Amino acid sequence: MAEPRNEQLFALLIAIWGGVFTWSIIGFVNGEPTGDGFTRGLNRITGLLLWQFAAAGLSLPVYFVGRGYERGHWLRWISRLPLVLAVTFVLAVIALVVWAHYLAG
Repeated sequence: MAEPRNEQLFALLIAIWGGVFTWSIIGFVNGEPTGDGFTRGLNRITGLLLWQFAAAGLSLPVYFVGRGYERGHWLRWISRLPLVLAVTFVLAVIALVVWAHYLAG
């Protein structure tokens, strides 16, 4: 089992990551769109991407601190979740760009 200091650090990092990840979604949904015409609402997408980038950056320390737990420990499995979500988000954005470029038009 990891030492208590690592458990506190892990709890702090996962809480910060969870807050940043959640805020990216809340800010996107509740953000007031600005601009006119075609660009109206792009500020919301920019905000989502910036906060998701911050969450992805926080996912690396969460993963490495979680590696301090022994194999099979449930906290070690949880520490992988932020990194998996970050990679999934990046792959989804890449898939959207490829779809928009090649298939939509």
